[in-house]
Amino acid sequence: MLRAPEEPDVHCHSLPAIVRRRLSWLVVLVVTFVAAPTLADPGTEKAAQALQKKAIEEDSLNVNYAAAVKKLESATKKCGADKCSPHVRATLFRDLGAMQVLNGAVDEGKGSFAQAISLDASIDLDPAYKTPQLDGIWGDVKKNGAAAGGAPAAPVTAGPQPTEGDFTTTPAAEAQVRTPLPVYVEYGGSEELTRVTVKYKGAGMGDWRSLDLPKVDQGYGALIPCKDVTQGLMLYFVQGFSDKSDPVATSGSKKQPFSVPVNAQLLGPAPSLPGQDPPAQCEDVAGGGAECPPDFPGCSKKKAADEECAKDDECDSGSCSDGKCAGKKQNGEECAKDNECTSDQCSSGKCSGGKKAEGEECESDEDCDSSRCKEDKCVAGASSGRKGPKVWLGVSASLDLTILPGANNVCARQTTYLNPQGYFCVVPGYSTQFLDVGKDITNYNNLVIGDHDQVVGGFERGDIRILATLDYAVGRNSLLGLRAGYVVGTAPIKTAFPPLHLEARYAYLFGKDAVNKVGVSPMIFIGAGAGEFDAYVPVSATLQCTNNNQGCTVGNKTSGTANAWLAAGPVFATAGGGIRYLATSHFAILAAIKFQAAFGGAAGFLPGFAPEVGFQYGF
Repeated sequence: MLRAPEEPDVHCHSLPAIVRRRLSWLVVLVVTFVAAPTLADPGTEKAAQALQKKAIEEDSLNVNYAAAVKKLESATKKCGADKCSPHVRATLFRDLGAMQVLNGAVDEGKGSFAQAISLDASIDLDPAYKTPQLDGIWGDVKKNGAAAGGAPAAPVTAGPQPTEGDFTTTPAAEAQVRTPLPVYVEYGGSEELTRVTVKYKGAGMGDWRSLDLPKVDQGYGALIPCKDVTQGLMLYFVQGFSDKSDPVATSGSKKQPFSVPVNAQLLGPAPSLPGQDPPAQCEDVAGGGAECPPDFPGCSKKKAADEECAKDDECDSGSCSDGKCAGKKQNGEECAKDNECTSDQCSSGKCSGGKKAEGEECESDEDCDSSRCKEDKCVAGASSGRKGPKVWLGVSASLDLTILPGANNVCARQTTYLNPQGYFCVVPGYSTQFLDVGKDITNYNNLVIGDHDQVVGGFERGDIRILATLDYAVGRNSLLGLRAGYVVGTAPIKTAFPPLHLEARYAYLFGKDAVNKVGVSPMIFIGAGAGEFDAYVPVSATLQCTNNNQGCTVGNKTSGTANAWLAAGPVFATAGGGIRYLATSHFAILAAIKFQAAFGGAAGFLPGFAPEVGFQYGF
């Protein structure tokens, strides 16, 4: 019997295919799940963007780039590698790079730019801070390409180290952010040292800070506070001082400092002081407070004065004593470390207010206790105990510019025609009043009233005053003095007061310790005294003959020039302002413009101005 062919066992033969298909789907699902990016945390993104907004809209606009850098660094750390979207992280690194460049850390800024572009190549600089400099650097980084795959920028590396110095100094190979950085040196010189300090400047810091190095093992060492150890290069140099505070030993300088690269993670062993364990990374991110992101791991709040504590680093003041946080100390109070002082500066066992002692390096007068920085070192000054000159002797000269009033018939002498402004006329070359002069015009003895002898009024050159000056310093900004001398160019006829000038004067100089501070100081002054003040203006006068017997024909006229004088005094008052240039500690040059007013005499009141120059020697 023929049998029908057997049908294939569909279930047996199709099972492997089904299993293979389902396994393939499962693999696809697993690969898809693994490959999918982790979803961003909205809360973290919001907190990071809030810090970003403050950094750009507040700190950047106020040109506080260092504060902006700190906020943006906190924001990038908060986002980490996966808690914010790539675009948000890219904008954070872009803004961080811009603030780093504006703060002077160009290499760090380039690294941040590279990270930003690797995360999102479509972004551009924010117009809120965009400048030609930033645009150029951004374009260069974009042209050269960011690190592949969004990898972080290359670690910071140290620059060339100084090779000469009085100390044996081996900088740490690297350091970790927010971790106290050990500095250790050994000294083998012949000078006896009473104090050794390190001057350091971390990335983003505007000024150099000072830290005393106490005795450690065979040398001197201390830890740079973790709040100052930020990503970038830590620069420092070392100085040793004698018992007279003179710098007698150095290694490195501001221009050629030692450098330690500070990175987010260490590639090698952590540095430490001899015989001590490596310091742990600080918990208080960015010093706590407003710049510490909310809920950031390890971020803690420092305790205020009188709050209970167990260790120094729990306190704002950096000092825990008898179970309670101590308050910050004022200038002059004893201290053991910088963070105990309100000024963050502990020098020679006392809070110093951040000012530098004589002999220490400086950049400007404001860096020094003495307010005098010369050749990059603080030198003695009045505020550090040096006494400046009290007595100042000199000479001065001034030229009066007198305001003459307008008047008519200024040459009239008769009582009926007496000029009410007090003018009197003198023929040039004579020393008596008009109509009392010699035979040439005696016969013409009647002044024609209203014919040309008029004064329009205005400024006229007056007297020249040559004076001896004496000033006494009654404070760091005040001078009390006398002026006495001769007045040149007074009226040719005798007046009520001799051609002398006597004056008492008070002057105030603006600026710190301006009386003894070398340089230019603005000043104002007031004075009063006795002296002659007068001026003249040429006028034309017409005379008429009234007596045939005197050699002229009645009715004839003759004209000539006379000088119409106006005199006032002896009382006067003056006020003015100008500058005093102290060229050396004992030699001063003065220049001023003063207003002066004389009272009394024929004029009754005569105002004017006078430029004045002089010099003085102090002892």
